[in-house]
Amino acid sequence: MSFSDDELPPAIPSAGPVLRPAIEKERVRLVAHSIDKAPLEENTQKVLLELIDTSPSSSSTTKRAGLDLVAVLDVRWSTRGEKLKKLKTAMKFVISKLGPMDRLSIVSFSDDAKMLCPLRYMTAECQQQLIKEIVEEKLAADNKTNMRDGLETGLKVLAGRRHRSGWVASIILMSDGQQNKGPVGGAMDVPIGDVATVYTFGFGANQDAKVLEAIAGNSHGGTFYDVKDGESLSVHFSALLAGVLSVVVQDLKLTVWEEPRHFEIEVVDAGSYPKEPPGNRRGSSVTVRFGDLYSGEERRVMVDLLLPAVSWGYSATVLNARCTYRWLGACTSPRSGGRNVAGSGTRRRRAAATRGAVRRDHAEWIEEASKATHTGSAKGKLLEAKQALDYVEKSHKLKHDMLDKLKAELAKLLELAAGSWKELLAALLASKWSHQRQRFASRGDVEIDIFAPSRKHQYVQQANKFEERPNSPPPSVEDDIKKEEDRPRYPHPERRRNPRLWPPDQRRKTSGWWAWAAVLLCTALAVAVILAGAAVFAVFLLYRPRMPYLAVSDARLEKLQYGQDGAIDYLQVSITVLAVNNNSRTDASFPAVDLAVRFNGNDVALLRAQPFVVARKSSLPLQYDVVSAGRALDPAGMQAMDEALKAGVVPFDLFGKARTRWKVGVLARLRFWTRLSCRLRFFFPGNGTVMPADRDKCRSRSP
Repeated sequence: MSFSDDELPPAIPSAGPVLRPAIEKERVRLVAHSIDKAPLEENTQKVLLELIDTSPSSSSTTKRAGLDLVAVLDVRWSTRGEKLKKLKTAMKFVISKLGPMDRLSIVSFSDDAKMLCPLRYMTAECQQQLIKEIVEEKLAADNKTNMRDGLETGLKVLAGRRHRSGWVASIILMSDGQQNKGPVGGAMDVPIGDVATVYTFGFGANQDAKVLEAIAGNSHGGTFYDVKDGESLSVHFSALLAGVLSVVVQDLKLTVWEEPRHFEIEVVDAGSYPKEPPGNRRGSSVTVRFGDLYSGEERRVMVDLLLPAVSWGYSATVLNARCTYRWLGACTSPRSGGRNVAGSGTRRRRAAATRGAVRRDHAEWIEEASKATHTGSAKGKLLEAKQALDYVEKSHKLKHDMLDKLKAELAKLLELAAGSWKELLAALLASKWSHQRQRFASRGDVEIDIFAPSRKHQYVQQANKFEERPNSPPPSVEDDIKKEEDRPRYPHPERRRNPRLWPPDQRRKTSGWWAWAAVLLCTALAVAVILAGAAVFAVFLLYRPRMPYLAVSDARLEKLQYGQDGAIDYLQVSITVLAVNNNSRTDASFPAVDLAVRFNGNDVALLRAQPFVVARKSSLPLQYDVVSAGRALDPAGMQAMDEALKAGVVPFDLFGKARTRWKVGVLARLRFWTRLSCRLRFFFPGNGTVMPADRDKCRSRSP
């Protein structure tokens, strides 16, 4: 059997995804959420990285990637009657939604697989032909299920394409999963790789959900949809089409790496998406491959970072991240680049990191429940997950629509726990892969909106209308896009007169009297601040004030006795600090002076002075005689002391701050802190004096 897509594209301007705009804006934004402070001791911190779709919701057809879709359909005897009717209606909906730049192939399987049609462009003529000749006539029931042959045939259709660059390759596999022909492993053992993303739809209460979810899990980005008896296949297919027909970018990748010699990546949790290197091993660089990103989708990655112990606080970049992607063929985004992820300490971002950790824990509970062997055990795990969500919501006071969706998901699963184990297991597996892929998948219905693409509700409504009126085809994807582009800001005259009738995103808010009062008050305050600033500036120009400061005028190491046990047995240092006021029109007062003497980070002495006043154009010496005994040093300090004594120069650090107050003019009173930080190196043994260069540089500065 030959598989090729040599059919030429239709001669319309929008056909083929090779067209792209001349100027392409950033389509994916990388955002980091973390805390801005961490303990000084060794600890692990969590950083949430989000890849967010930034493309506009209404884009022209030349900005949409074409879809290569293969529908692999089970037509065994169990699909006769009502099920076969639902399948045909769903395929009519799929065919009607596709546009002329999309290609569709239909494969049916029972005893063997049959390619009912190769990949064909969905022009209006081709759509009518497929509905009449394929769906109505060739979809017929049989009595065997050779799912492996059906899946392999669908993969061959996509692997045999000549024109594939830029197209989104997807397979819809609809079956009850009950294989009764073919190898023992069946379709579960078929290697899919990167040929296509496979979405499996399990139909009915007796479906073998484990087989179908395993097939979806073998593909890159595939999910498993659970369709209960009596539910509409068209609605479930529409939720998938809302994603695959709105691909924002392709081959999306995220690379993270830590700062060398400072921080270490422990875990990069991206669900089931492949990583290089694989697994959760510690390493300096990890790349996650996400594949396609739908409109409105996000990808969240939780990174656990090991921070080392430090002696004092400082600011640093703890993680680097870069995202890359393709768009419309081999075009690599010019916006790809590095991101330095430092502490982003706003309350909103800290809450986002917390929500990311909560969803990860929730997904682990779902996975544990899916591993159970009976309803009772799975229900116990679900109840524990519910208790965990309630506790987090109360303790952290988190309020977010994601938490509401997680609770709705648990409520649906607990409702199914009252029925058969097979029904509950199918829903659990659908939820598991939805969280693993961070992609929408139904759990018996389409009301749970976790990870839903932006057009999901619109397409579901169209599918419901199509179920009621199968002879009225739904709008194609191009019609949907054109409607979004042509939508006026205020489409109805009545809405111009009544803003409450506007859509929520276009609704204008009116301001009450209190808002105008607040505006006037803020304006008055702003004018007052400007006038006060102008007055202060005028006084400054008149008086030309100079900031008072502290300076070391003399220092001497009188005596130093250092023991073999790593302690300073006796230390005597004399330090003279001048408080200088160079202003000729005002005195300067120093209500507080706090200085400290350290050696290699070890506190030696604390220097303080009573409040004093320095007259204008003068200085006041502060004489300190430092006597300290029995100061133990840490290992680093002992090593530094040994080296200093051998070199004959002993360094001490003098640092601290002083608060000053002084008056400029009649009204302006200034208060500020002046800070001192310098190193004094003493000759020892010898005369014990400080090096002149150190003394001259030791002067305080205002922040």
